[in-house]
Amino acid sequence: MLYLLLALGVLVLRLAELRAGAAADPTAPAPAVPVAPGPAPRLAWLAAAAAVAVALLPALRDAPALAGPGAALSKDTISHLAIAYDIATSGLPHGWIATNNGGFPVALHYPPVGWLLVAALIRLGVAPVVAVKGLGFAAFIGAPLLVVAAARAVGARPASAAAGAVALAWVAPYVQFAGGWPSFFLLGLLSQILVIPVVIAWAAAVIRPARFELGPALAAACAATHPQVFTVSAAVLGAAAIAAWDRRLCARVLRSLAGGGLVAVALYGPGIASMAAPFGWPAGLGWRHIGFGPERVLPWMLDGDLLDYEHAPVIGSAWIAACLLHATRLRAPASRAVLAASAVALLLSMSGGWIVGAGPLGRALLSLFQPMRALALLPLVAAAAILSALDLAAAALARIGAALAARGARGARRSRPALAGLLPAALAGLLPAALALVAALEIPARAADLHVMAEKQAALVASRRCPPPAEGFDPDLIARWLAEAPHGRASYAAEDEFATCSMMHAAHLRRAVPMAVSTGAGAHVGVHAAAFLEVAPERPGSAARAEALGIRTLIHLTAQRPGPPEAWALVDRRGEVELSRRVGGTDYVGLGCVREVWRGREADLLAALFEHLKQPRTVLDTPGELVALEAARGPLERVAVAGDGCDAARASVREAPREPGAYEAIVDAEAPVDVVFRATAYSGWRVRDGGAELATTRVAPGFFAVRVGPGRHHLEAVVALPRFYVPLLALACGAALALGAPRLRRALFRRGRLAVTERR
Repeated sequence: MLYLLLALGVLVLRLAELRAGAAADPTAPAPAVPVAPGPAPRLAWLAAAAAVAVALLPALRDAPALAGPGAALSKDTISHLAIAYDIATSGLPHGWIATNNGGFPVALHYPPVGWLLVAALIRLGVAPVVAVKGLGFAAFIGAPLLVVAAARAVGARPASAAAGAVALAWVAPYVQFAGGWPSFFLLGLLSQILVIPVVIAWAAAVIRPARFELGPALAAACAATHPQVFTVSAAVLGAAAIAAWDRRLCARVLRSLAGGGLVAVALYGPGIASMAAPFGWPAGLGWRHIGFGPERVLPWMLDGDLLDYEHAPVIGSAWIAACLLHATRLRAPASRAVLAASAVALLLSMSGGWIVGAGPLGRALLSLFQPMRALALLPLVAAAAILSALDLAAAALARIGAALAARGARGARRSRPALAGLLPAALAGLLPAALALVAALEIPARAADLHVMAEKQAALVASRRCPPPAEGFDPDLIARWLAEAPHGRASYAAEDEFATCSMMHAAHLRRAVPMAVSTGAGAHVGVHAAAFLEVAPERPGSAARAEALGIRTLIHLTAQRPGPPEAWALVDRRGEVELSRRVGGTDYVGLGCVREVWRGREADLLAALFEHLKQPRTVLDTPGELVALEAARGPLERVAVAGDGCDAARASVREAPREPGAYEAIVDAEAPVDVVFRATAYSGWRVRDGGAELATTRVAPGFFAVRVGPGRHHLEAVVALPRFYVPLLALACGAALALGAPRLRRALFRRGRLAVTERR
């Protein structure tokens, strides 16, 4: 019924506008788009910005709880802050992030902008928690204000801009990945909250012509901040430009996509090319990877839950009404662009099931594009549709008011011209008044959700406790344990509420060693996300599994205490919270012998590793018996290795501490032995024995090993980013800037030919 009323209202408005146009000049056809008014005065735009600022006051009130020193760290923010803190304190001497599990190369597999910005703030002296939470809070507050600035740049009306900005700020999605404050303050999606202002600026830059185009540079920034959102934004902007059928707009969009694409290829291309186990997503990730199909998204949209969960369906209904209004103006390029953008954004957000059903091509596409991330663009597209539709409605009301005033002036109200002159102003003010009323009714309820969440998180951090309560839990004590941890990784017994709460209090931030546990998809490598959860201290053999993963220190509850006592020493305890340390064995560099080889395609090796880690007994239970992983064509096969004289029992290893991205050890061997480095296998690793480089072998669950003969060996493993990676990235950034400069473009390409071939 609601949508029938909206459709009826849109139809009445359109018919009234057409009639008003015909009455003004019966011989002239009604224009497809009302003539835009002249630029609004600066005071009107200041009033619009002030209105948005007032709408954001509830969030500003909660700023100390949301982004202050006592703010809680949500799941993904925990990992983002830990990585950024390590970058700020240790730098990137080899381009390797060793914060969690086996580590991974920076930038190749995950956007680095958020980490680098937070690290820069920490280096400037900002408290770590304030750096990450404050950056996300600034992006949340800045995006609506940027909508106002972008709307002014493209020639919209101030009231419409304010309405679109407020809609973006206080969207209440059912799925927290769909944007709004829940995406960051509940899930901790730092890159997603940071990319929203970039997308707004990018869209405004391609819509408005300029002597120097910022579109390519902003598209490059979008790709570096969040490649998934860049992919969706590229499709949405491209579809909008094609639907508008404006040659110059299409050219600007194409140049921006070229700039963003160049940087994306330079930044992530080497990582995609080197994608091999243990890198990769596990099977069966479900909605977190592929999103939801139309059988879920469309009912959410029609029911109002998509953007207005547990609130009046104001934003979702306004989006639908905006599309209906634009559908009555298909002759207008802007209306076609808005409809195309809305359709493409929705289709991409629902495309996961279709892509999965496309077989190998679909699986390859899912490695580059996650439909779930398309949800993040829906609030932006909805805000743009609402903003532009309000502009159309305001112009229509102005036209109707002018026609009624003219009619009244010619009729019975001729003697009272002042009253007739007030009619257009009254109709023009009707829409802003209605918008202000809706905002006044809706914002308090939506702001209350944020306020309740902020108070709960602040109270939890202030209490220094965890839900459910653990006797003796003290984040300061855990922080001291981790700061004093010896060589080898530290971990929690399980990925449970106790571990998450401890990290939420930032107890792991100033640790002395890497953590063998991670939160958030950007903090770990696919197979290792599963492997490093398999210590299982309550089961027999936990010491062997911990050694296979390089874990020396374990924080756990009394019920999770590992054993036996000769393998694990209880170092300290307070109430139920205990600190244990593994006795003997090796740490980052271990000894073993390859006893089995798995050969097959990379996808099969990846699936086999995930399946193997679910078994009761795995390669982790026997750290001295290694399984080599070899990429080959054909089906997966497992081949036993015949005895080759390898004997790990007749060898010893002594490690030397090194910076992130490097390992060093002295190995004394009486027989051939395989030396395993418990770091993520990656093509950039180089292992040298003195001056000689040794060939590496990938071993389960995704580490690398080298074979050495009898004698003493001084081994040094150092990782490096791909050759020419940084110069090519700098070149791509320069090309993105050059694409926005007309003179540089004309110098390179003139009349379709290179400048050097042009005749003088």
